[in-house]
Amino acid sequence: MTQTSSTPLITVITVVYNGAKLLDKTIQSVITQRYAPIEYIVIDGASTDGSTDIIKKHELKITKWLSEKDTGIYNAMNKGIKKATGKWICFLNCGDVFTDNESVGKVAEAIALDNGGTTVIYGNILILQVDGTYKEKIAKEPCNLHRMFFCHQSAFVKTDVLRQFLFDERYKMSADLKFFKQCYYEKHLFKHLNYPLVIYDKSGISNTSRRKGLRENIAVVKEMDSGFEKILFLLRLYFVIYWRNFLGKP
Repeated sequence: MTQTSSTPLITVITVVYNGAKLLDKTIQSVITQRYAPIEYIVIDGASTDGSTDIIKKHELKITKWLSEKDTGIYNAMNKGIKKATGKWICFLNCGDVFTDNESVGKVAEAIALDNGGTTVIYGNILILQVDGTYKEKIAKEPCNLHRMFFCHQSAFVKTDVLRQFLFDERYKMSADLKFFKQCYYEKHLFKHLNYPLVIYDKSGISNTSRRKGLRENIAVVKEMDSGFEKILFLLRLYFVIYWRNFLGKP
């Protein structure tokens, strides 16, 4: 397929470290997309569990990959950004999958209908429940919160903007929150596609270390937000603590 403004090259990046049990399904999800102009990059953090063997098994369908030590997930993601040649980037990290083989194509259609001013296009996600069913989590409309208002894996971002900021590697869990706050404050345009694009793996780092993630979110708020937003954040945070600890809500 010849690339045009309506069929832009989209880069999908998968970051993995010792994720052999989950990596194959993520790779399969990308390489079976029906949308053709996809550049697929896999960044491995020098895994020792056989992850590189899985990458090599699909090597002919992966555009670029490397396996070397990194200093954390955002360091690996920045490596992927620097290697990308697509106009848009999506991070589908190890364990996550697209909802179906039309997900990237749906985003490409949204890009074709856009006037060129949108920086971030994002969708909803599906979360696997204990009974084996999926529940759709609806992303919020663009807003400034102390946490992400959409799932990062469901977001497609213009490459030149990611290159402009990159992820702040001082943050080990919340650099994506800082990045999207930067986009929000600089009035970049966000577009919400109100349907699921990704099935989200809840075993990710942000879900397994919630307290540490919350502390980093607080640090991002302190760095990025004005006094008024900080006050709103603290009020929301105290409400959440009260809701969970005193009312026993999840």
